[in-house]
Amino acid sequence: MHHHLRYRAHIDGLRAVAVLGVVLFHFGANWLPGGFVGVDVFFVISGFLISKSIYADTADGSFSIFSFYERRMRRIVPAFVAVSAVTSAIALFVLLPNQLLSYARSLIWSVLAFGNVYFYRRADYFGSSAEEMPLLHYWSLGVEEQFYFLFPALILVCRRFWPKALPWAVLAILVASLVACEMVRQTNPAAAFYLLPFRAFELLIGAALALPGMRFSGNRHIGGAAILAGAGLILYGMLTITSASPFPGRLALIPCLGAALVLWGGERTESLPARLLGVAPMRFFGAISYSLYLVHWPIVVFARQLWPDMDAHLFLIGGVALSTLLGWLSWRFVEQPVRLNRVAFPRRIVFGATAAGIAVLLGFGTLTTSTRGFPGRMDPEIQRVLAYTNYAFKPVVRDGLCFVRQGQSPADIKPECLPTGSPRIVLWGSSHVAQFSGALLPMAKEHGYALGQITGAACLPLLDFTNPHSPVCDSLNKFAFEWLLTHKPEIVVLGGDAFVSPEHLADLDRAIARLNAAGIKVVVLGPVPKYKRPVPEILALRLHRQNADTGTADDMDEVTYRSDRLLTEHFANNPSVLYVSILQNMCPEMNCQLSIDGEPLEFDATHFTSKGVAYYGTRLGNLIFGSQHATTAAETAAP
Repeated sequence: MHHHLRYRAHIDGLRAVAVLGVVLFHFGANWLPGGFVGVDVFFVISGFLISKSIYADTADGSFSIFSFYERRMRRIVPAFVAVSAVTSAIALFVLLPNQLLSYARSLIWSVLAFGNVYFYRRADYFGSSAEEMPLLHYWSLGVEEQFYFLFPALILVCRRFWPKALPWAVLAILVASLVACEMVRQTNPAAAFYLLPFRAFELLIGAALALPGMRFSGNRHIGGAAILAGAGLILYGMLTITSASPFPGRLALIPCLGAALVLWGGERTESLPARLLGVAPMRFFGAISYSLYLVHWPIVVFARQLWPDMDAHLFLIGGVALSTLLGWLSWRFVEQPVRLNRVAFPRRIVFGATAAGIAVLLGFGTLTTSTRGFPGRMDPEIQRVLAYTNYAFKPVVRDGLCFVRQGQSPADIKPECLPTGSPRIVLWGSSHVAQFSGALLPMAKEHGYALGQITGAACLPLLDFTNPHSPVCDSLNKFAFEWLLTHKPEIVVLGGDAFVSPEHLADLDRAIARLNAAGIKVVVLGPVPKYKRPVPEILALRLHRQNADTGTADDMDEVTYRSDRLLTEHFANNPSVLYVSILQNMCPEMNCQLSIDGEPLEFDATHFTSKGVAYYGTRLGNLIFGSQHATTAAETAAP
């Protein structure tokens, strides 16, 4: 017989802390930069509660795989199918064909419990593209479901053949997963973030806490202190961990151990901290936490699509309020009836309805994929413009020659990217400078220069710069700087994603000073136009809404303006640096060109098509080669 776990109010309170952290973070609460670690707290809670139930059932021989998955279906599937169906209906009307195609693919993978694998291959959780994926949050459901396909088997095998080995097996896999996560994070952070082998340790922390024989203190003072310490760790993680932190890995232990302390402290005793976690508002949010988690992210995505200029405070308050309302409705009228009313929803209905719901979602996903997002909904001109979102970008940055990305090293830069002739001009930085190479190559040759290029994905050209999402940057920058000081090209053009911090500028000044001391002229390239969404989508939406406005001010990401102002002021009185402002030199009245002759100048939010390379690159070349820097360098190199 299945062992039902007693209700623990403080666990609902812990769920509330976790889900509110995630929801507030996603709705733009900048004061909670690590709210996303609420997912890690959920993993620990899930590992604790479900493992405890499995341990008890297997110990007395009552465990049934069939019954276990029935309970999982009652808990997970009804709200999942309902929210996915409503989200799909809205997506059909809101999303552009290319977006709907991506949505349909993510739906298929998510329904099959492998959404995390899909998003690992396609999405940066913290990147701008994340806000175009209504089901991105399903990655965590994929991790959990995969875990519960495998973990019961481990318990059964241990119980059958090596009963005393179960605790050691759990702990061994926990440690192995944590070590693997920390190692993989340094070279493939997306895998460490999304994939089960590198996230399993979080669920296993809960599973280890639930092991038979685990001792819990019956002293309310000790238990209360543990809860306070655990809650403090979770809040510390939410306040200090950011999207730029090297996460998950060992940093994930902060919220995970915090959750474990709260669970341990409240298991055997009632204390004031436990009662505070179990107050009515916390129990409410804890009870609806699953449905609230499901509904909140589609609201974020669709609101951004429909009202991109919504006031940030209205977005936060309104978004949280609407998510709470819809989460409660899902919990009250979808979750609870199926989960608790076994008369109205017997096993055959649950399994049949699950199969039917999955079939409908898979059918919609398959049909949408086969039609490539129902493009017939759109005007042919809109379809033509949107086709640019599939633009082949690798040739633009010379990927495979002079541009390295995750999983590569500076050794992958080909010799032709490191010219030995003189005079030379070298590009150093991210894709934002690499994409100018197509225009600068012929212009450099025309002015007697050889063009070199040392560039990497998301790599600011700074000596002390590290990017957890692109680990190659550190070694690439060290290689670039050593090569530049050794070979002393006449001009170095530095550029990258927007420089926005005093630390960036201080590091940039140190690099420039050393380059200048070596006799190298430095050109600092300002930020390229970065928009709130891909340029083809901006153009398509204007066509769809018959909006004749040609201005780009409302569509520009504020970080572009902020970085340009910062760099302009910083280099205003520095004669040793030529600062080239893309916005001021190439965007009349700060309104940047979006297309020429019907061809978008950028295929995403910030990277050029060939037409964009020609438009912006030619103007950049004229500024560089027409400057005193180029003239002086050429004269110095002349025999």
